[in-house]
Parts: sequence; structure tokens; C-alpha cells
Amino acid sequence: MASVGGQRQKRRAAALSCAECRRLKLKCSRQFPCRKAALQFVPKAREIAFHDAFQVIYNIPGSLTTGKGNRFVLANTEVLHEKILELSNRIRQLEDGLLDSHTQTSSTPHPLLAPQLLAIKRPLERDRPDMPLKSDKPDSSNEGVEAMGSLSISDGGRSTFFGQAANSWYLLKNETASDDEEVGSPQTDHILPKDLPWLAYSFPFTTTSINGTGEDVRTTLLNLLPNAGIAQRFSESYYRHAAWMYTPISENDFYEKIFTPIYDFNGDHVSAHSLSVLFMVMALGALVDLNMPAHSAEATELYQLGRAALAIDSVLEEPSIPGIQALLLMCHYMFWAGIDGPRWVIMGLVVKLAHSIGLHRDSERWNLDPVETHNRRCLLYEIYTYDSWQSLTFGRPPTFSLAHIDTKRPQEPTTNPGEMSFAAWKHAWSSECLSVLHDRVFGARPPPYSTVMELDKKVRNYKVPQNLQVPGFLTSKTTVESEPPTIELTMQRYCAFGIKEIALFYMHRGFFAQALADNSQDPMGSKYGPSVLAAYRSACTFVGLIESLFKQQPVLTERVGFYFTHVFSCCIVLGSIAMKPHLTIAPSALSHFESACRLFESLTDRAQTVKMLPVLHRLKTRAHEALMTPSPRILDPTFSPQVKTEVDEIAALGGVTRLVTRRTMSPSSPSSDSPSPPVTLDTPQSWTGFSQFQEYGYPHHTNNGQGYDEFNSYSEVQYAPDLSYSWQNFVQQFKE
Repeated sequence: MASVGGQRQKRRAAALSCAECRRLKLKCSRQFPCRKAALQFVPKAREIAFHDAFQVIYNIPGSLTTGKGNRFVLANTEVLHEKILELSNRIRQLEDGLLDSHTQTSSTPHPLLAPQLLAIKRPLERDRPDMPLKSDKPDSSNEGVEAMGSLSISDGGRSTFFGQAANSWYLLKNETASDDEEVGSPQTDHILPKDLPWLAYSFPFTTTSINGTGEDVRTTLLNLLPNAGIAQRFSESYYRHAAWMYTPISENDFYEKIFTPIYDFNGDHVSAHSLSVLFMVMALGALVDLNMPAHSAEATELYQLGRAALAIDSVLEEPSIPGIQALLLMCHYMFWAGIDGPRWVIMGLVVKLAHSIGLHRDSERWNLDPVETHNRRCLLYEIYTYDSWQSLTFGRPPTFSLAHIDTKRPQEPTTNPGEMSFAAWKHAWSSECLSVLHDRVFGARPPPYSTVMELDKKVRNYKVPQNLQVPGFLTSKTTVESEPPTIELTMQRYCAFGIKEIALFYMHRGFFAQALADNSQDPMGSKYGPSVLAAYRSACTFVGLIESLFKQQPVLTERVGFYFTHVFSCCIVLGSIAMKPHLTIAPSALSHFESACRLFESLTDRAQTVKMLPVLHRLKTRAHEALMTPSPRILDPTFSPQVKTEVDEIAALGGVTRLVTRRTMSPSSPSSDSPSPPVTLDTPQSWTGFSQFQEYGYPHHTNNGQGYDEFNSYSEVQYAPDLSYSWQNFVQQFKE
């Protein structure tokens, strides 16, 4: 009996399993507190101090406890809540300061500003990688921004659409422009021979009456060519100042196949489409001639003559390589001249004509001549690049689809291994990177935010060869070059840098706008906070880039008007940040914004700044008022600005869906972009072509000694006046 009692005593002395292990049917460690039980409540207990797990289980005051909908939340003491909130705000301030200082010296993201590290300051229940989804609903942090862009419809029936990724300048114009506010090229109807305006207006639909006298009109156009000296000057101006971006026809081919046959052999065997190429090249050359005023009448006249030449033989019925080249040059002219509406439509025609002659299929399979194959490849990818970049600016879908293209990219020779010509780089960038953005970011279906951040890395990591990097700008090394870069190379370097940065800007701008809509007082606290920082950084970088280019090439840079529309987009973002002085990056944003304002004020061509500067000045005034008038409500989450102000501001950024109704101010006034033909053509008219060329001592070119009487002056040329722009809804916010 004694032995039996001793055994019972030993059993009682053995450690028992804890109640939690018995409930879960686990093998207990038989230690207090039980480690296995702790792991059921805190899966990462191995990574934390064990006494903390003990506090979690037994609900010691000031500890972490379980709660409905959360694995664990702060409880039982307000001190812990306040302390974590204070630390989160401090982390955010340090991140802002690090971003601001790092942006000044580098264009690559700082490793401490990675998205996963930025999420550390969020509440503990967010972004847990080991937390299973309890619902079939998608993670809200993975949702994209659903914004369709801006659609305006006038009472006259005219409609215009710009996507949410479009340039802010176009979005703002879409808010208030009426049917008669579109300003295009100066009119030259009254100084052109009576048949030519009809040809220019009827393009691309040639009328039967003109077809019957096509040869006579062709002879007339040949007689209207300027002297070979001025033609040479304009052609050289084009290839030096404009062809650096798009080159539908190489300089050698132009002189060999078009310029020389026309000027040396009277153009007897040159087609009307080739004649149009000549006029368009000279029109562009006159437009970018730095010794002539911007938007000169000579450029407009050459452009109209090029349209007339292209209409002699219908390009729709008789498509040809020269015809497509002339159309692309026409789009390029409108691009530089700021004629926005028609060039989008004409570019669609260019793509369809390219399809119709098989440019999208590689010509090598048809055993064409290697030179012809190379020329077709070059033309195809020039069209593809133009279409892709134009789509980015307007926020509209591209016309080309890579799924239907097997044409090889043309190989451009380089002097050193690892280098690329600008043409080769832009073709590769457009087809390998920008095409992905069009499909996955700027498409009709909003992308998950994770996709945007993934593509952000793809764009940032896309390599720009050393020979196309801007020396000394941000992370680029300052190298000693054997000779100063040419104007063409300088413009190409800045363009390569700028297109990458502006693509990043438009990728994040919609999410930036959504962050403002979600939390206007603390947009960086939004789940789209990384996009706020990315849009801010890209805006600062792009403004600094154009400022640097303007210092090197002020006259030519001012002619590149599309750069300044993108700077305007950046200003809207920077101004929106500057109006929130409690943000750490607000002073830097205001500094870059003011630099951009000074850049606009230094431009001599008031036509492109007269409508932008009032908006920028009002933004600047609001930013300074916010900076000088701190309000105790500024950090109060219950405070929100007037709804109208916020909606207009976000609409300008492309962050919301907008339907705008416009009223026609003058029901009978046509748009100068697509003017109506003159009512009467019976009045005798005289023409000598380019009378102002006589100032340079250049006589007119004549064919077989036939010409027109001298036209005395250009005093009667009617330039479209600068219209004072009424910004209505958007400007109203700056008055409140």
C-alpha cells in the first residue's frame, strides 16, 4: 500500500498540460507561460521578447489584445495610442526630409523610401503578409483610380475628349473653350491664287473640278517655290532644328530624290506627293528658323502650299511612301505650331495608310532592296513613336498595336559599343516600355496600384545610353567631351531624359489627385502616398530639366511649345502641394513652382503664355496666402475646403470624370484649325509668293520663266488675335 501511495504522489507532482493546449489538443511544453499557447495568439512570437507574448495572452494592462476584425490592436491605455501616432508623424516628417534632400542629388529612389518601408508607420493591422483574406472582395490598397477624363460637348454639337492622363493644359482648355476659341495658323487665303485655297481646304478629299486641272495646279505650285537659296536655307533649318525629334525622310534621301530633281531639273518627273514633302520640309524649316519670328507668315504659306500639293493626287486613292511622309511632316508642323485638333485625326490617317501599304510587315520577307527595306522600317517606327508619344499627351489610346507588327527595328550605326542613336533609343523605348504603359496603366480598365508601382520600377530602370545622358544633370556624370555637342544632340539628350520623367509623372498624377481627394490635408497619409512623392519628384525634375535646357538654347527651346505645356502640368501638381504648407515638401514645391513661373515670364512669345500665366499667378497667390496665414484648422481632419474648389482642382489634374457643357459664343465663326473655304473665288488675285524673302535678296523660283506679279507687302495678313482666356470654374477657386 505504501508503494501505491508513493506512485500517486509522484503523478500529482508531474507538470500538467495547460488549459489552452488541452482545448486545442496540442502537446504542451508544460512550462508557464506555455510557449505553444503563445504561438497560437502571436504567430511571430519567436521574433519578439517572450514576456511580450505573455502579456498578449493574459491581457496585462498596457498590452496588445485581440479585437474584432484585427489580429491585435492597441488597447487599455491612451498613452500607447498617442505615442504611436506621434512616432508615425515623426517617421513621415523624416521620410519627407529624406526625399527632399535625396531628390536634389539623385533621380533614383532612396532605398529607405521603398514602398514596403513606407508602410511601417501605418497601423499594425495593415499590410500583414501572413494575414489571410477573410473576404472575396479585392484589397482596397490594390484598387486603381477610376477616372475617365474630360468630355466637353458644346451646344453646337462639337465634342472633345481628353483622357485622365492627358496634359493639364488640354484638360483646362476643355473646361472653358468655346467653338470659336481654337486658334490655329494665320490665314493666307487672300494672297493665294484662287485654286489653291480650295485644294488646301478640300484635303484629303480632292474635288472633281480640281482633278480636271491637276497638271495646271501642279505647274502653279512649281512656280510658287522660293528661290533655291531660301529653299536650301529652310531645308537646312529643318534638319538642324526640328528633325532631331522625328525624321520621316533622311536628309540624304530628301536632297537626292526631291530637292535636286525639283530645283535642278524643274521637277518634271517628281510626283505631287514628293512636291508636298518639299513644301512641308520648308514650312517646318521656316517655323524653326531662329532668325525669323515665331509663327511667321512664310511658314504658314508653305504649309498651305504643301496641303494643296498633297490634294492634287488623292492620297486616299493613291497611297505612297512620299504621301505618308508628307502627312507625317504635316503632323509635325502642327505639333510645333500648336494646332492640336487636326493633327490627332491626320495621325490616324497616317497609321491607316501605313497599314494599307504594308509598313507593319517586315519588307525583308518580300525580298525588297535592302535600302528600301531599311527606309520602310525607319518610316514605320517614326510613325509608331509619334503616335505613341502623341497618345500620352492627349490621354487617348494609340492607333498602333504591337501584336500586328513584325517589322524589325532599323539598326543605326554607332561609333562606340554600348552607344545608341537617339532614333534607335526612342524606337526601343516606345515599343518596349511606353507601349506597356499605354496598355496596362492608361487603358480603359484602371490598373491595380501594385501594377503601377511595378511599372514604375520598369520605367526608372530603363537604360539610357551614356551618349544620350545629360552631362551633370542629377546622377549623370560630368564628362569632358572632345567637342561641344551639336544642337541636335543637346535637344535629343534632354528629350530622352524628359520623356521618361514625364511618363512617370503622368503614371502617378491620377493617384496623386485621388490622394488629394481622399485626404486633402495629408495626401501622403493616403494609401497612394508613394504616388504623391513620385509625382512631386518628377514635377521638380522636369521643371529643372527644361530650365537647364532653356539656359543653353533659349530661342529654340521657346519654339518647342509642347515642353511648356508639360511644365504647366507639373506646375499644377507643385502648386497643389505648395498650398498645403504643413507638408514638409511644401517649401521645396513652392520653390520649384516659382522657378517655373519665372521661366514662363521670361518667354517672349506671349501667345503661349497669355493663358497660362494668370492661372499660375493665382496658384502662386494662394500658396503664399496659405504659407503666411497658418490656420488652427489645418490639421483638423474634420475640416475640408469647399467642394467646388476641390472638384475643380482635381479635374485639372485629371483625377475625376468630368462632363463639360460649352456654349458657342459666335455661331457663325469657324475654327481656324479647319477653316471654311472662301465664299467667292472669282475676284482676280495677284500672287508672288514670299515677298518678305526679297529682304534677304532671294528672288522667286520660276519654272520656264513663268511667274506671278510681285505682291507688295504682308500688311494685310490677318493673324488670329490673342484671346483673353476666361478660366471660369478653375480660376474661380483662386478667388475664393
